[in-house]
Amino acid sequence: MTRNVVLVCLDTVRKDYFEEYAPRLQGLADVSFEQCRAASAWSTPSHASMLTGELPHQHGIHTHNRDFTGLSRSETFLGDIPDHAALGASANVYASSTFGFDTVFDRYSDIAPHRRFPAGMDMEKFIQDRDEEGVQRYLEFLREAVRHDYTLESLGNGVLFKANDLFRRAPLPKLLDDGASIVSSEGLSMVESTAEPVFLFTNFMDAHGPVHHVLGYDREFHDAPNDWTSFAFDDWEINTEGVSAEHEQDLRYHRDLYAAAIDYLDRKVASFVREVQRKTDRETTFIVTADHGENLAFPEDEELFGHTSSLTESLLHVPCYLINPPEGYEAAETEYVSHLELGDLIVGLANEETPDVFRERVPAELIGIGVGGAPRDPEEHRYWDRMLRCVYNGETKYVWDSLGGSREYEIDHDRPCWQRQVGEDVPLPSWARDCFDVEIGEYKERAQAADAESEQDVDATVERRLEELGYR
Repeated sequence: MTRNVVLVCLDTVRKDYFEEYAPRLQGLADVSFEQCRAASAWSTPSHASMLTGELPHQHGIHTHNRDFTGLSRSETFLGDIPDHAALGASANVYASSTFGFDTVFDRYSDIAPHRRFPAGMDMEKFIQDRDEEGVQRYLEFLREAVRHDYTLESLGNGVLFKANDLFRRAPLPKLLDDGASIVSSEGLSMVESTAEPVFLFTNFMDAHGPVHHVLGYDREFHDAPNDWTSFAFDDWEINTEGVSAEHEQDLRYHRDLYAAAIDYLDRKVASFVREVQRKTDRETTFIVTADHGENLAFPEDEELFGHTSSLTESLLHVPCYLINPPEGYEAAETEYVSHLELGDLIVGLANEETPDVFRERVPAELIGIGVGGAPRDPEEHRYWDRMLRCVYNGETKYVWDSLGGSREYEIDHDRPCWQRQVGEDVPLPSWARDCFDVEIGEYKERAQAADAESEQDVDATVERRLEELGYR
């Protein structure tokens, strides 16, 4: 007998904040992998590592190549569960059909916050493709909606798109969430309409920046004005110049809204879990994790903000909880688990097993800036675009880069997302370098050269979504 497996990726949720602000999901969970580490620090390489069990330099999908279309199903863990229908619903544009992430799935749904009914018209694309203004635009929309196969859904998308736009311009809470509601409903619909067994991947983007107050958020967690967003301050000003007194209020608003977003996700995803359990006949195991965390400019984040150009504990130490797994794991597993083993975990769970996914040492890797803009000064750009590697061993972490720098950090297994530098320009143990197939400087040069030869184009709708998420 096999079981269903649902992978819930809470995009950009760090371990310590999850522990504090997601009590419902923790209450549903039977197992926690306390020392889970992501394989990279931002969405594209991390998702590819989840699928393949390989580091970014091995699967080749990273800052300098964001295209998943070259990946075959047999190169992912999905090839090892051929009897499971592979389903996916994602609000992350980098884990969407735009970049070929859907290629290895049987059914996949791209979720945009402004498109609450995925079967209906995409309002943002409609607007991008039209020159009409005012009344003429509305009339053309009505004609298109009536001709569409899903007229009511198209009309609903139009009304909600306009209402959300009006709310966004007013000092009122944002009307619509950043996709959690529709990812939940779409994922549930997919499971209900597919013969079991199934594997379902979901990506929830509500904790990803820019953060802002949403109608469904609990005001107990923050006091940010309704019209405030984290676009109010410049990430790179903090990253290059450090935290100053003028940043303190904006950082407090951001941190508190990030907490409110996690509380909101906790409520939404816990309800989603219960609904899937209610609607499925087969035993279903849920894995709740994050593709990476987030730097929030705390001292232990090295006063960095966002998820670019670093491998801090706040980026790599992520939650990993199992809901309704087969018997075999302790309630709190304290050995290292890497997302590189996630595929083995999923395949094992699907086959009613609890595989040994624990490792004494785990590596992670970042190849370039990853997200957002960067300083224009060539030397500063070179620094922030460097390649980074790290390896964990016990409560020690070694981090080194393609420019020749190396550091040693102390971590504390009882303090999630905490680290302290204890050495700089340190010699690296041979076992740390042996975790990687290609020397760091050599691979960085190779990846940059390939990037210069090919640039992936995206349409105006996707470009705008990337800008909204701070990727441009």
